[in-house]
This record gives sequence, structure tokens and C-alpha cells, in this order.
Amino acid sequence: MDFEEDTAGPRLVPGAAETKPSAAGTLPSAQMAAIRAMQDKFFRAFAEELTRQFETPVSAQCAEVQTDSSSAFLQSTGDGGCVLTLDAEPVRGQAFAALSPGLVTHLLGALLGAAPNPEEAPRAVTEIELHLLRDTFEWIARELSAAWQPAGIGFRWTATGVGEAVPVPGALLVFDCRMDLGEVSATLGIAVPAFLARLAALQCAAAPPADGPAPARGSILSALRRAHATVEAVLCGSTLRMGDLLAMEPGHVLMLAQPAGSALECRVNGKTKFQGEWIGRGDGRQGLELL
Repeated sequence: MDFEEDTAGPRLVPGAAETKPSAAGTLPSAQMAAIRAMQDKFFRAFAEELTRQFETPVSAQCAEVQTDSSSAFLQSTGDGGCVLTLDAEPVRGQAFAALSPGLVTHLLGALLGAAPNPEEAPRAVTEIELHLLRDTFEWIARELSAAWQPAGIGFRWTATGVGEAVPVPGALLVFDCRMDLGEVSATLGIAVPAFLARLAALQCAAAPPADGPAPARGSILSALRRAHATVEAVLCGSTLRMGDLLAMEPGHVLMLAQPAGSALECRVNGKTKFQGEWIGRGDGRQGLELL
């Protein structure tokens, strides 16, 4: 196991040395780095959740990234494992999550309170067992969506089982995560279409930073300080019949509904920004005091 002495809690073990040279597949290295970072975030969250549920440290290591066809990936799980079909949103595409037999057995054992039996022969997962794992499947889709949120792509769990999955055209990028759960070793594979990974990487690259660099903000604020804006003090709330308006002439007195000293709206370029009060200054000038 990959646990450090006297260290509890999950950790993501860097796997750069174990990644195959061809891991980038159909994506340039910069795009692959962006997708790898999102996947690492998901695997870390998965290890943290398992640590919380099982109350024992869980390690997760993204061991390799490779390309594969969807048909080959769907058949790679074997008896006792699970394959989840995940619909991508808002784009049209499908991804897959493959839970190894060891991971499924450990999850079921934790849910049922039964100790795993290493001598038990692999078998197909029953419908009842799949129902017990529903919360885990939904959690995988939710946390994968959270990890891919910077690219604006989410995932929704739609089916379970190789027979329910529909192979997709084109190559898949397969992220294999090796996990140590106590005495159990397991794997979790996430497979996404290469086109979807490329789109996500481009979306991440095109997204503007939350805050611009400090020098840029300073230049923008400096330019704004020299700009001019139209400021108005407006007394709102009175109404007037159109006939009275047409009959108005110089010298007429217009009676307003508001009492003297009512607050005025301070509008900047036509938009209300403050409330104010009309005041007189000692030099005879009038002004608007912001409230």
C-alpha cells in the first residue's frame, strides 16, 4: 500500500513516472494536461468520499492514460464489475465509468456490513446489489460534473451494465485510477470521447480568468477615473394629466405630491445609483447630499 506512516486521509499519488509515453493520444500535451488536472480532481474527491464512508485511508493513483475503442473498453470490466453510461451535457456525447470487481465488492461489503471474501469467485452483480449502489453511481456522476465544471460540461448517469451501454464512434481517452482500500486493490476507469476531451480543453483555455492581473486592473481604473458621466437629481413619484401638461405656460406653479425635503434619486448616465437630499451651502450654491 501507498500509505505514509502516521498519515490518515486520502491522497492522490502522482503517477507521471508510470504514465505511458503515448498517454496524450489524440490530444496535444497542453490539452491533455488540462483534462488530466480535472480527472485528478475527481479521483481525489472519490478517495476522500471513500475515506469518509469507510473511516480508513484510501489512496488513489491515476496510473495511466490511454486511447481505446468504446467496444473494447466496455468489455474490459469482467464479471463482478460495473460499467456506467454517463450522458454529457449540454453537448451531445457519452462517457463511461468502469468499476472493477474488487471495487464493487468492497463497496457492497461496506454497505451490507460484510467482510470481503477474497476466495469468492467473481460473479455478475445482481439487480438488488445494483440498487444498493445507486447512491454511489449518482455521486460519481455528480462529482465528475463538478470536476469538469471549468469546461462547462456536466455528466448524468443514465444506464448501468455493458448490455445497456451503446458504443460510440471514435477513440476514447481512458483514465485508469488504481486504488488501495485497506487490504483491497481496485481500479476505477473513466473513459471520455477524445472529441469531448478536446472540446473541454479548448473551453478551459478560452475561459477568461476570474480577475485580471493587478497591473491591468490598475490601468483600467486609471482610464475610468478620467471618463465623464452625466449625473441627475430626480424627484420621482408625481403624476400629471396630459391635458394639464399641454396647458402649462411660463409662470404657472406646478404642485407636487411629495412633501418638501423628500429624497431625490441620484442617476448616473440614466441609471439610479444613490438616494440624496437637496441642500444649500454657505456660499449660496445648491448641492445633493448622498444618503
